[in-house]
Amino acid sequence: MRTAAMRTAALLWGLRLAALGSGLYGGRRAARRPPAAALLVEPLVGVERVRRLQRRQSSCTKKRFQCNGDYDCEDGSDEDCEPLRPPCGPVVLENNEQGRTAGYGINILGSDPRINPFNNDFFNGRCTRVRNPYTLKHDRLPWNVGLLNYETKVEETASREIYEDTHSLLKELLTEMSVKVDAGLSFKFFTSLPTLAETAAASSKIKLNGEYEKKNMIKEVSEYSNIKNKSFMRVKGTVQLSTYRMRSLDLKMADEFLEHVASLPVQYERGIYFAFLEDYGTHYTKNGRTGGEYELVYVLNQDTIKARNLTERRVQECIKIGITADLGSFGTVVEGHAKKDDCDMVTNKRQVDVHGKATVDKVLTSVKGGTLESAVAMRAKLNKDGAMDIATYQNWARTVADAPALLYSEPEPIYMLIPLAMPGANSRILNLKRATADYVAEYNVCKCDPCHNGGTLALLDGRCMCLCPHLYEGRACQNHKGDTAQNPGSRPRGTHEGNWSCWSSWSGCSGAKRSRTRACNTNGLLEAECRGDRRRDDHC
Repeated sequence: MRTAAMRTAALLWGLRLAALGSGLYGGRRAARRPPAAALLVEPLVGVERVRRLQRRQSSCTKKRFQCNGDYDCEDGSDEDCEPLRPPCGPVVLENNEQGRTAGYGINILGSDPRINPFNNDFFNGRCTRVRNPYTLKHDRLPWNVGLLNYETKVEETASREIYEDTHSLLKELLTEMSVKVDAGLSFKFFTSLPTLAETAAASSKIKLNGEYEKKNMIKEVSEYSNIKNKSFMRVKGTVQLSTYRMRSLDLKMADEFLEHVASLPVQYERGIYFAFLEDYGTHYTKNGRTGGEYELVYVLNQDTIKARNLTERRVQECIKIGITADLGSFGTVVEGHAKKDDCDMVTNKRQVDVHGKATVDKVLTSVKGGTLESAVAMRAKLNKDGAMDIATYQNWARTVADAPALLYSEPEPIYMLIPLAMPGANSRILNLKRATADYVAEYNVCKCDPCHNGGTLALLDGRCMCLCPHLYEGRACQNHKGDTAQNPGSRPRGTHEGNWSCWSSWSGCSGAKRSRTRACNTNGLLEAECRGDRRRDDHC
């Protein structure tokens, strides 16, 4: 049944279309349909017409679904009666959080889509059940989820070495976050306007703090780029609960998603389509893993580490939590190692040396999954003591089953979800393909000048930055660190790499083929080259 938050989202979408139209916001094809002027834009005043079309195409009005206790039609029109034939009989089975959030969208540039395009409260009249090992009860599996397996895995990793500068750490963090598309290390973490989902989440008091914290952590790490005598160590822990796979056919979409698709103009309007991608994502999750994850970045004082003769291994042993085995009954650690007493000297921020400096300056945290209260408790423990203990970890892990997060996803383009029978489907699918390509190009490292001396180029929220190798520094990695030393010695010969320009527009279709090109931007760097193809061909 439609919630107040969903109704609010639908209303806001209509308002946004009006704003977008006034300039405030900067694979499959269906059979051909005759052109109709009425299809240029289908505003929300015609929502009921879209609903009637959807019901004729869907199965929610089938007689066997009426009066069964399930809201097969989201507006409840199939349940205007006493339930007579519940699919699960007298047993009441609930959908769980893993099933309810399955398929959630992702954005290939890193910002967070907030609206799930699927109706995961639709069961297609079936009673498919799966035993939940954490509640010891059976949960009901929604129709859209073809497979859900509970499989608990616990893993904790720490940096094998101390990062001597922010660039090597940032490169690792960003590479892990990037989706394997032709965008390089290009990220747009924050949307241009509040998305519908952010508004809906606020109205339903849902906090999307996990993803925000990760982006905030990256922002904080980047701010240390010009601060000397700081080094970093990283700890990452994961609790995987389950894996799922969406059905490949006959997926049930949410009414709001279909309404928003129907409201997209058939003639391409860049701003409106960008807004849609930021709301629903450039892709949806075809397969995924859910659970919880914490990530800690320790900001260390290099002078204190040297004064205390601390080794990398010693620091690593003290900042790890000590989880070394799987979980038995969920949330109970089977085995863990207690910290050595002398670890207080390493991690406790109140332990200072003769110069008044602690080893740990700050702990940057990012938590995905679990309740907000447990994440706050984890952060408070770290801020106070500089390290997390097993008890704090357990308190958080117990709540992950109640509020799991998406840990891994296999993406599929969002335009694959547009029903082919919808009026104007062909045009909207082509427009979304074009919008996705334009969206990636708009926030892409192709707009940046190349880095010197093998630096890695990244784009964070429109800001170009070079992640320098250990021996180099400067805005473009142009300076050799040894040049400022007392005994600089010989300067190594740096290797330069060019940066590809943005792709040109596609050529016209000729012989069922089209092409586009790009140029290698060396910005005057000697012997610099670009790796990859200068030309790309495609079928049309």
